[in-house]
Amino acid sequence: MSKRSVEKSWELHERAISVVPMATQTHSKAPRQALREVEPCFLVRGDGCRVWDVDGNEYIDFRNGLGPVSLGYAYPSVNEAVARQLQDGVVFSYAHPLEVEIAERLVDIIPCAERVRFLKTGGEAMAATHRLARGFTGRDHVLTCGYHGWVNSMREGVPAATKSTYTALPWGNIDAFQTAIDAQGADNIAAISVACDYAGVEQGHQFLPALRTMCDRIGAVLIFDEIVMGFRLRRAGAQEYFGVTPDLAVFAKGISNGVPLSAYLGRADIMDAVEKVVISSTFGGDTLGLAAAGAVLDIYEQEDVIGTLWARGEQLHKGFATLAESQGIDARFAGLPPVGMLQLPDGVDRIQFEGACLDRGVITFSVYYPSYSHSEADIDAALGVMGEALQQVAYDPV
Repeated sequence: MSKRSVEKSWELHERAISVVPMATQTHSKAPRQALREVEPCFLVRGDGCRVWDVDGNEYIDFRNGLGPVSLGYAYPSVNEAVARQLQDGVVFSYAHPLEVEIAERLVDIIPCAERVRFLKTGGEAMAATHRLARGFTGRDHVLTCGYHGWVNSMREGVPAATKSTYTALPWGNIDAFQTAIDAQGADNIAAISVACDYAGVEQGHQFLPALRTMCDRIGAVLIFDEIVMGFRLRRAGAQEYFGVTPDLAVFAKGISNGVPLSAYLGRADIMDAVEKVVISSTFGGDTLGLAAAGAVLDIYEQEDVIGTLWARGEQLHKGFATLAESQGIDARFAGLPPVGMLQLPDGVDRIQFEGACLDRGVITFSVYYPSYSHSEADIDAALGVMGEALQQVAYDPV
């Protein structure tokens, strides 16, 4: 066990909660009281696959900013592109040429992309696609599958009338979608909006073509949430991996390696409806995100980023399976190597496991996001930590 201290982190946390609800802007980044002795609340620097907290502790990171850091922290060519653009300005009174250049490159890469527009976050862009689908079809109801960001989450604070225009349905169950269509009426379904399930992603080979056929039959818009899968499973995400072309899609996270940017794109006739539907944002053409995206696209074209994400993820998945088997523990990764979910048996407490990893210098999450900067040695080091942590919590639970 290490002698790490996260005292400064938790002192800052106490300051933060007096002025920042939850002490963070992102629910998934909130530290857990149960891990007060080992979990950092604030990170101050990143380099490659490693980050440092305010106490100076170093970690191998598999959260990667909750997914967007696909190349690695402070990736030199991305930083350089952003720094160059910063010298010329960030937001202007008219559009910037980068808006055209990046849109053209995305049209070349992404099967469904005939028109492209930019916003700042994935959830915001998903809300834009829902509005576009409604404006284009003249229908109200959207069938959703998976999490599409807080803007589209039908929880507290959302009027009942708004909630009534959404039906959330499970991944992989095409019969549930047909039941919902029958209940709402086919002529009231504006769109089916789907994000791939991490653990059950391979069901997409049957499920996504079935949704495509269903939308064609009822005249609804098929929307793919590619926020996570884009630039991770493939450059063009699930639609490239599964060979199913949606009508609209959203890309974010890995498209700009952590610099805020999202793109909603798709069929020209639907996207062109934006003029009357009116989706407009002052920061949609922010040049820093676009400059970062240009550098990211260059790297993906010149280097085998996707192949590396798969290779490092496979190394992690297979290595952990071997460790768990050697300890007689039924633990494994589910899903595909670039975006796998760790599944632990009932007898292994996940919070204790994550705490034991943190105490040894590895940041884990429910989803593991390998980056292009994770080397084979980094994965091996992390596996050593995870094996020790698994043994500790399985045989010496708190």
